[in-house]
Amino acid sequence: MKTINALLLFLCVSGAVYSQQQTTIPPVRGPHCRPCIRRVVKPAPVATTAPQSSPEFFVGEAKVDVTKDETVVRLAMAQHGSVLIELPANDSPRYIIPGDPEMATVDQKALERNKRAIVVRPGTQFVPPARNDKRRIPAATVTAQMRSGLVVTFLFYPVEDLAQNVHRCVLSYNRDEVVARRRAVGLPVNLDTEARGELTAQSAAPTSISVENQTQENKERTVGISPCPSSSLTIGPTVQPSRTNLFTPLVIPVSPFLKSAIATADQPKEATVIASVRDALEQAIKNPKQFKQWTRPFHGLALSTLDPPINHQPYALAVVAIKNTFKEPLKLTPDGPDLVLEMVNEAGKPLNITSIKRLHSEPSEPSGLIHPNGTVYYAIAYLAPVLGTQQRIKLSVAQSNAADEPASIMLAKSGK
Repeated sequence: MKTINALLLFLCVSGAVYSQQQTTIPPVRGPHCRPCIRRVVKPAPVATTAPQSSPEFFVGEAKVDVTKDETVVRLAMAQHGSVLIELPANDSPRYIIPGDPEMATVDQKALERNKRAIVVRPGTQFVPPARNDKRRIPAATVTAQMRSGLVVTFLFYPVEDLAQNVHRCVLSYNRDEVVARRRAVGLPVNLDTEARGELTAQSAAPTSISVENQTQENKERTVGISPCPSSSLTIGPTVQPSRTNLFTPLVIPVSPFLKSAIATADQPKEATVIASVRDALEQAIKNPKQFKQWTRPFHGLALSTLDPPINHQPYALAVVAIKNTFKEPLKLTPDGPDLVLEMVNEAGKPLNITSIKRLHSEPSEPSGLIHPNGTVYYAIAYLAPVLGTQQRIKLSVAQSNAADEPASIMLAKSGK
């Protein structure tokens, strides 16, 4: 009995001790963490490019709507490019005022052929700025006044990439509106009705190009026998004496016999040139197989030329064969082929181009039509210049559907 009581007492004491331990021992908790501030990574703002404004100058191709009497057109031009400026059909340039010829020049020969288009070429000093130079400033200027009276100034910005060159610029305006605006402010209009006596003669480096009938103008400036009844020989262009002229033209009386002798002396020279050209053309037509080396076809035209014959005349002869490689007829541009004198750099790239005067030319086909896979021939007499070490003579000819990109071949080059 005592044993049972002791056992019960032990169980009661053990239960009490165990319950006390349960109340005194704190409950085991998990690790306590402070609330972490979550860092929100904001996405970087997307660089949004504002729409670029129109560039300071035109690139590629330009179309300009002229809405006021005096307009400034800004065009990009590369060193080895050119800019063709087209005008409305009912207007044409009356005066063209170029700037520094070393920066930009106006192709006067192209202007003689097409008086409703202006071709501007870069000069030797027309070079793009350095790549680290962010400034864009014009380097050349050409001002043109149309026959309606409209004045347009072209500013040319040098660019390095030829693809940015403005190959074609079209001016669009209403001539009647231009005339009305100028009349409203008292400015002259219809300048094509001016008297020829008001035109100024051009110097070797012209400050203004007067676009007129070149044939008639050349006749007036040619040194020769005056057509007046007094039978006199005039040396120099005829000018009106004024107070500002320090010298007057020298007029030497000449008899009718001397006039006849002078005219007869020029005939053998012209006849000799024509006879030489026709003989060279005849030989080329008879022997077409002598043309062996041909250029690569360019717009359907392949060219071949012969070595110039040696003669003791002050002129040179050029004989060229022009083949149509297309399967359709082609028509050559009038007044071709062209002869130019090129000055090139060490890499062979042209730096300056000058036209060479032709004395006489004879085509085998006067119409300029070349049948498919057909060939025409040209014989040309020209004044052969003395070539420098960096100069060469090039002949170029174009077809009517690609007049701005002629095919060319080398006639002569300096020996190094």
